[in-house]
Amino acid sequence: MLPDINWNLVSLETLSAIILVFLVIVDIVLPKKVEKDWIGIFSFIALAGLILFWLTQGSLTGLTFSGMFVMDSLAWFFKGLFLITMVFVFAMTQEFFKSLGERRNEFYLLLWLAFIGMCLVASSADFLLMFIAIEILTISLYVMTAYLKSDKLSIEAGMKYLILGALASGFFLYGISFLYGVTHSTHFDVIQGYCQTHALSSMTLFAMVLIFAAVGFKIAAVPFHMWVADVYQGAPTPVTALLSVGSKAAGFIVLIRLFFGVFGAWHLQWGLALAIISAITMTYANLVAMYQTNIKRLLGYSSISHAGYLLMGAAAGSALGASGINFYLLGYLFTNLAAFLVIVVFSIATKSDEIADYAGLSKRSGILAFTLLLALVSLAGMPPLAGFFGKFTLLMAVIKSGYVWLALIAGVNIVISLYYYLMVAKRIYVDAPRSTSPIPVPAGIRLLLTIAILGIIVIGIFQGPFLDAAITAVNRMDLLAH
Repeated sequence: MLPDINWNLVSLETLSAIILVFLVIVDIVLPKKVEKDWIGIFSFIALAGLILFWLTQGSLTGLTFSGMFVMDSLAWFFKGLFLITMVFVFAMTQEFFKSLGERRNEFYLLLWLAFIGMCLVASSADFLLMFIAIEILTISLYVMTAYLKSDKLSIEAGMKYLILGALASGFFLYGISFLYGVTHSTHFDVIQGYCQTHALSSMTLFAMVLIFAAVGFKIAAVPFHMWVADVYQGAPTPVTALLSVGSKAAGFIVLIRLFFGVFGAWHLQWGLALAIISAITMTYANLVAMYQTNIKRLLGYSSISHAGYLLMGAAAGSALGASGINFYLLGYLFTNLAAFLVIVVFSIATKSDEIADYAGLSKRSGILAFTLLLALVSLAGMPPLAGFFGKFTLLMAVIKSGYVWLALIAGVNIVISLYYYLMVAKRIYVDAPRSTSPIPVPAGIRLLLTIAILGIIVIGIFQGPFLDAAITAVNRMDLLAH
């Protein structure tokens, strides 16, 4: 007998699947040599419609599919992040593949599949659904990472990501099997109930370590970061942007669901371990980032360091910590996507991702230079931008939870990161340009750059509404134990 399904709760995912099927049919029906980018145009129209539809779902809550799928404020918040991310990534894809010419339609379809996977991750209330959702997202990313089959770096990146990703999937399944052996369930609510009435045993600890190893791969935490630099450099830039924002956000909603909800009762046992991993992650990444000469590799190590900052919120194990993660990811979204928009346009014009070639960018394109400068100083945590208040919220969370030493280490790391971010800024505004030819910026990209700039500034100055949204997402989360 089929379970009673509330299709209203899964309506966003259902509509996305229908759009994907429609686009597959359009791709089949359309002549292969067509001038207009119909799949891209239809995708933007569909994304605009989905954003409007998502806005109407703010108060939607409940469980369906036999308790495996949850729709709550946390899922709603992250699905909004994913929708905004996809708008930017689709725009990057349209611009990036314009210069390459072929096989653009299949890439759009893979992006839609990745989006569906991210949405399912956000609403997972069962380990089996969560595993399937992560695999939908990750398999799409495997293919997109190695999409430039004539580029050796892209093929290498795809192979490394595939091998290490498969290993992470194995860890996740192995952890679930041990957890099932102890609790006799894969449902989050049942396992959470077990955790609240039982002490942490060697078996459940082993399961948690394996599960965190898989999640650590998604969020790029040390020592599960080995893939990041090579994959960020070799993958097509739109994929790198999706990995740095969408995939990382998906990893952190898993972390919030599990370590604030399911395993929340055992916070005293795992909080210190996460704090140590946080400190090692941010310190290692910031030190290595100083020696990078490729802008995508630099942002790769920057992404690892930001995983370290975000893990501070997880180590805190409090509602403020979870809210801090949500708020930080919102600011990080606009900041990182702004940087990758600039990289896409610059790499198309110069055929280079080397930092040295960014010399004198301010004399070649004012908007690209200003956007990248703003993104870099926001990533560094300079006030009054989004990155500053995000870091401030996480620092407050760990201090209130008693991890003053972690806050001090984070402060030192913020100073270290200023060095390599401002070195790039120096090249942009101080160094002499290697070429004087202006870099054209299409109208659509210029609009998105403006939106990203406004996002960085507005979230930083007028934090109230955005912080309230981040707090509401946590306070109304059904599985939050703290």
